[in-house]
Amino acid sequence: TNFIDGINGIVITYYLIIFFILLLNLNNFIFDKVLLLNIIFVLFSLLVLNFSGLIYLGDSGSYTLSLFSGVFLINFVSNNDQISPYFVIVLLWYPCFELLFSIIRRSFTEMKTYKPDTTHLHQIIYKKIMVYFKIENNLIAHLISTFTINFYNLICFLVSIKYIYNSDVLIFILALNIIIY
Repeated sequence: TNFIDGINGIVITYYLIIFFILLLNLNNFIFDKVLLLNIIFVLFSLLVLNFSGLIYLGDSGSYTLSLFSGVFLINFVSNNDQISPYFVIVLLWYPCFELLFSIIRRSFTEMKTYKPDTTHLHQIIYKKIMVYFKIENNLIAHLISTFTINFYNLICFLVSIKYIYNSDVLIFILALNIIIY
């Protein structure tokens, strides 16, 4: 998750979407709904502070949120064994692919791992938005970039819910995401 934490709000919004999807569309399944509501409340509060520039998630926040989300989603699938495990992979595809493609980029370009990598998808979209729309306000460019990436993810997640039991379709959605990425 830390690899996608380069634009205000992108990580928090990403996980808010995942948790809202679970809460609103999959409430017939076994999971701690009260815990999820509390996490959604905390994340929404952090999102407001993040967009206002008062607080940043940072490395610790990204790692903590990804650890909690991973454990929560693994337990969710374990407690609801009729769901395809590929559903969780679809939910977590973007941070996973960002990490994978960062490793691939660095090995082809022989870029040192301690040097910053400014070719993540969110940074490319952010730069394109700044140039294309001639935006001078970073906050607006951050909002548009966050909305663009997470709107695409929302569509993928909503389609995936329809095929929550069908591993073949979920694998196809993953493959499609690789191609689009």
